[in-house]
Amino acid sequence: MVATAQDVGIFLRALNDSTLLCDEEQAIYSSIYEYGHTGLLPGYQCIARYHKDIDTVVIQFVNTSGGKMWTISEILYNGIIKILSRNHADNKG
Repeated sequence: MVATAQDVGIFLRALNDSTLLCDEEQAIYSSIYEYGHTGLLPGYQCIARYHKDIDTVVIQFVNTSGGKMWTISEILYNGIIKILSRNHADNKG
């Protein structure tokens, strides 16, 4: 499957806002899966998650060369979420 960050974002948003699945399917999906995806292949990894608390889809595609890249990518991803969460809180207050 080939997808752009925008494609993945649209898909994750549709999963969350019930425009992709009917109510019954949405309930089943929500009870089994998280609204996101992670994946790793040689030379490539992806983290794509919906963050309900800030109503935001964040997608990170990374070219890798092995080693501890997954750990580094998770740290960077979590840092991005902290920044977005702070900005979201600042804009609400």
